[in-house]
Amino acid sequence: MKVPTQPWTILYKLNKETIPAAHYFLKEWKKKASEIPNQELREQALDSLTKKYFHCEGGSAFGLLAGQRQNQVIQFMVAYQTICDYLDNLCDQSESLDPNDFRTLHNALDDALTPGAELKNYYYYREEQEDGGYLHSLIETCQNTLRTFPGFPMAQEDMRELSSYYQDLQVYKHVKKEEREPLLKEWYKKHEDVMPDLTWYEFSSATASTLGVYTLAGYAARGEGTPWLFSNIKNAYFPAVQGLHILLDYFIDQEEDHADDELNFINYYGNEDEMVHRMHFFMDKVKTSIERLPDQKFHQLIYQGVIAIYLTDNKVQLNKEMKETAKQIVRFGGLSSRFFYVNSWVFRRIK
Repeated sequence: MKVPTQPWTILYKLNKETIPAAHYFLKEWKKKASEIPNQELREQALDSLTKKYFHCEGGSAFGLLAGQRQNQVIQFMVAYQTICDYLDNLCDQSESLDPNDFRTLHNALDDALTPGAELKNYYYYREEQEDGGYLHSLIETCQNTLRTFPGFPMAQEDMRELSSYYQDLQVYKHVKKEEREPLLKEWYKKHEDVMPDLTWYEFSSATASTLGVYTLAGYAARGEGTPWLFSNIKNAYFPAVQGLHILLDYFIDQEEDHADDELNFINYYGNEDEMVHRMHFFMDKVKTSIERLPDQKFHQLIYQGVIAIYLTDNKVQLNKEMKETAKQIVRFGGLSSRFFYVNSWVFRRIK
């Protein structure tokens, strides 16, 4: 099985194969979401699919790892990411700020990675209850696709570990404002001994990404490898690749989050120079971590593509200061980052 290792090959396959497949599955979930009986749940489901579909477009790239099971990986990824985006909307819009509610909602993600797990009432703490089976259908799709992946039994533990970090973050970041930072700092203390070179907010950023889960799914679908390989993949993507991914996400959302009084981990850097320095630190960490992986060139191009996609966003391009900072980051990312940067810039303007 040949995994693409050239930037133009990845771009071609993304546009001709994986993104259209992601759109196909998204269209099916949008139809299902439009039939949700409860108005609030229906609106949040449709809003997440309408405004966050690009998460699935980007995640579709990991289908390229799976050979003949490419579409099955994309089907899993779209369902899992749709759960993440839907639940994030429900937590963001919650008036209760109840951590029990957030934890119970996000138990859906653990069940999605556990074929055979009994489906539950994930809305237990909410007034809104009737979703017409929408969330259960998403979970069952994840379970049913994972069952077909020959390597899943070896990858499951690592996928669930990364998912557990994500679930914890979603609880701690959505509680009362005055409780968020103390909870996140206390949480980091439990992991500081294995990640001493990160700050608490960099660790939190790394837990917010789903890229490691999709990488593991891609290799699980191939059926190759050993438990050691899957553990190595997890350790390569977390915290390095995932941390860089989410710090870039927070970088472009600074103004929006400030206006909405939302938590943004970029704001904890003392100044712009420190932020750029730490971005470079994460890039160096990524380069080192992916050297141990099979298909090293593919993973390198993925991280360089992530840099380009975020930094060509209009939120950056229309802000003179942010655009100058973006250029510094892209230059450090290497030649392929600049290739993806130019192509992403052109594509956004054509689109």
